[in-house]
Amino acid sequence: MAADELKISTGEHKNRIAKIQNTLRKNSIEALYLTNSTRILYSTGFAHISTERPLAAVIPNEKPPFFMAPHLEYDHIREECPLADEVLTYPDYPGKIHPMRVFAKFLAQKALASSRIATDSAEGAAGGYGYRGPSLQDLMGRAKFIDGRDIVDKLRLIKSRQEIRLLRESAKWSEVAHEILLENTHTGLHDSLVAVKSSYDALARMLKKLGQSYVQLKIALSPVVVGFRGQVGANSAIPHAVYTRNKIRRGDVLVTEAGVEVGGYTSELERTVIVGKPSSRAKRCFEAMLKAQDAALKEFRPGIRCSRIDQAARKSIEDSGLIDGHRHHTGHGIGLDGHEPPWLDPGDGTVIREGMVFSCEPGLYFPGYAGFRHSDTVVITKRGMDFVTHYRRELEELTI
Repeated sequence: MAADELKISTGEHKNRIAKIQNTLRKNSIEALYLTNSTRILYSTGFAHISTERPLAAVIPNEKPPFFMAPHLEYDHIREECPLADEVLTYPDYPGKIHPMRVFAKFLAQKALASSRIATDSAEGAAGGYGYRGPSLQDLMGRAKFIDGRDIVDKLRLIKSRQEIRLLRESAKWSEVAHEILLENTHTGLHDSLVAVKSSYDALARMLKKLGQSYVQLKIALSPVVVGFRGQVGANSAIPHAVYTRNKIRRGDVLVTEAGVEVGGYTSELERTVIVGKPSSRAKRCFEAMLKAQDAALKEFRPGIRCSRIDQAARKSIEDSGLIDGHRHHTGHGIGLDGHEPPWLDPGDGTVIREGMVFSCEPGLYFPGYAGFRHSDTVVITKRGMDFVTHYRRELEELTI
């Protein structure tokens, strides 16, 4: 990746495709058929908006990748994906001839009618937006379709230097966005208005600095999102709140979140903030949450299982006497998706390896009162972990 490019290089995508093809050959599979937009982006570098119109990237075990897509995506693929060989198109969905029947014909032309094909969708389409159609598997009765999700997803577990660089750039601007958010936060304001202004201010600053080296690959109103997402006052006890009717008041506990997309990658940074002098109860809950995160962070290193991280956080919460506020596991993998495997969960025995990237976010939630959660993004190093996000964590520093 050149110093002025804030996306994954074509060379790295070539290496990813070579690894995929090697796996296909080892398992006597003729091609990998992908419909999921994230897997297509990871493998080929092509970013698109997945709609009702079927689109697939096909990676044969020897030949270059080709696409099957609606005609409206033809120029888009040609411009954005230098690795694409052919781009085979249909007029639109649902069409006089259904796109899935067209895809079956295209695959037959590519000598894949009787092949072993790995796929992330035997239906042949990503679905969504009310999509309906015949299954590709049914239309290609002589072909054998097998689950191919892990062919790409296992590669995504370990982040490359380029991926980590993009995550660090994302984190840098998430930290800037947090500073702006806290400057803009005042009693009497609705959190949505604070969030929109802060996101705009942070985006303007980022674009002024990065200029044309910045590329947005994910569909969103803004690639910079910072705010509270309804986690205000009693609503902060709802981890995935969407909206609150209440304006910010003195004494409220607020849970922030910031995500900045850089080259398709987004780090995660969240903080618990208190408006005005914290009560004794708020202090106790905040400190218990912080100790649980510290306990988890100390356990990160190659060779241990994901479940051990969660166990350490849970034990800390139990020792604090606040286990009734425990609602979710300690964290998750993060990269092209905001949540991706592996999971810091009692049921995930995945062995942690160097280059994995996680959110670390044990939380405490008390319905009718408040919720407390910090989230940091960390990368696993040879001997432990390193913060990707860097932002103040102590109560005194997070009191407005």
